[in-house]
Amino acid sequence: MESAMMEVLMNHVGPGKEFELGMDSWECGGKQVETMCFLSGPHTLREFYQRSFAEHADKEFIVYGDERYTYAQVEQIIKTLAHSLVEQLGVKQGDRVAISMRNFPEYCFTFIAVTWLGAIIVPLNSWWKTEELAYGLTDSGSKVLVCDTERFGRIEPKLNELKLQVVITRPENDSHKKHNIKVFEELMSDESKLSPAAYHSHTDHPACIMYTSGTTGHPKGVVQTHRGVTNQLRMAILARKINQIAFPPTGNEPQSCIVCPVPLFHVTATHHVFLSSFVVGRKMVLMYKWDAGEALKIIEKEKPDSWTGVPTMVQDLMEHPDFEKTDTSSLKTVGGGGAPTPKSQVERVGEKFKNGAPQQGYGLTETNGAISTIAGEEYVKNPGSCGKPFPIVEIAVVDPDDPSGKLLPAGQKGEILMKSPLIMKEYWNNRDKTDEAIISLPDNGHGWFRSGDIGIVNEDGYIFIMDRAKDIIIRGGENISCAEVESAAFENPKVFECAAFGIKDERLGEVVGLMVVPKAGESTTQAEILETVKPRLAAFKVPQQHHIFFQSDPLPRGATGKTLKRTIRDRINAKLESKSKL
Repeated sequence: MESAMMEVLMNHVGPGKEFELGMDSWECGGKQVETMCFLSGPHTLREFYQRSFAEHADKEFIVYGDERYTYAQVEQIIKTLAHSLVEQLGVKQGDRVAISMRNFPEYCFTFIAVTWLGAIIVPLNSWWKTEELAYGLTDSGSKVLVCDTERFGRIEPKLNELKLQVVITRPENDSHKKHNIKVFEELMSDESKLSPAAYHSHTDHPACIMYTSGTTGHPKGVVQTHRGVTNQLRMAILARKINQIAFPPTGNEPQSCIVCPVPLFHVTATHHVFLSSFVVGRKMVLMYKWDAGEALKIIEKEKPDSWTGVPTMVQDLMEHPDFEKTDTSSLKTVGGGGAPTPKSQVERVGEKFKNGAPQQGYGLTETNGAISTIAGEEYVKNPGSCGKPFPIVEIAVVDPDDPSGKLLPAGQKGEILMKSPLIMKEYWNNRDKTDEAIISLPDNGHGWFRSGDIGIVNEDGYIFIMDRAKDIIIRGGENISCAEVESAAFENPKVFECAAFGIKDERLGEVVGLMVVPKAGESTTQAEILETVKPRLAAFKVPQQHHIFFQSDPLPRGATGKTLKRTIRDRINAKLESKSKL
């Protein structure tokens, strides 16, 4: 793989070549910044769409249950939809159009049509309830909401206040009929097509506002520009080029395929499954919701060659009773992002999936997804790493408590900062939070995004994420990585999942707590867990025996699959304070 990468860098990257890199400037965090980016196009999502529709017209694009759509069919659908958005709903360039629904094909159709027009798509968390949806719609100033029946039921009480136009897809009842609500299929009845030259977006115009999945307070709207999204998609094409050179195609390969098990409002699904499939001509199979058994059936039927999800999904697949009797041999890579992958899982992927190599990416919504990836033997040799940064990403490590912004040397732990065209333009309507997140570093200019992640970059350039800055247990002044404690506990073969968190302590401030969910049919004890973690952790990181807890239900997770540690922490601390029996 390294030789393939070198060949691509020598023969395909450079002035006038397929991947032309160079310095450019744009607005980020309210100031002009300059850094390395792709100078070669496409430079807007519409340019990408036009190219992919032309190159992959007859290939399958979207599969949902028994529904199958080719690239050519999707092109006709989105052109009709774009025309209806303009003529029937008055959408124009720069307007915000929100989506909130399950992983239906209409989600993808709407995303493409809106960004094709030069309007701004606003994917809203489909797990949100009434007040949260109302906040997102109000904060973004959305003109139109495209949703399914379940989301419509949640937002219906707020319709009079919001005064926005609603389009419902796949209605399951007649609740929408008492309002002036359009049905998605009605927008498809207009067979006229939007003139290809009717609208134009600039590379630095906003394309998308994605709301971060905050657990406290209101979420922040991350403004992603066409520059940011298309640079991420250029990285997907570059990665494919490297893979083709490393493993030359014979010409008889089936169409590349990927399953989308993650909600489409999440950057992993939108950028690394949906949009990256679009630009490389891949088939994408949408899942209505996460179900490991259903996912295994899809894998056997559709023969995907890659899997992208959160680590808990991979764990669910491997632990499912049907795994061993399911043909998963089509998978060449198995991984994703959104949460740290336990080292033990990295090793097990290579053992359990016949042809599947482990893979991991690291990034955030604010970085348009991944800023680094690692896979295969490289990942097995460096299981705690999330790879080296992309060529369009600069990395810095600083002490989060040092206002001088002095850079830390290789191997020293601190907060990870990055500068890249992948960085968001700003937080929508939130200058204060923008200024906190995007800063200047002495002698290194403006545009550095504070990830909030604590880690190191070693001398070889590999990034290692230790923890979230706000997900650390501080015991008597000593910082303890929750991820490190969890990784040690995962070495116990009876542990299905676990979460480390802080327990209040009068003397030390906090001590380590650990919630464990045993594998189905297994049971373990506090003593067994201690026996596993003690040899692997410094004494101050080891939880006391009575601070190890068990539950049979899965750990609580947010919509993106991340464990809600604060929920666990607050529940345990409240019960301990009230002397309740767990």
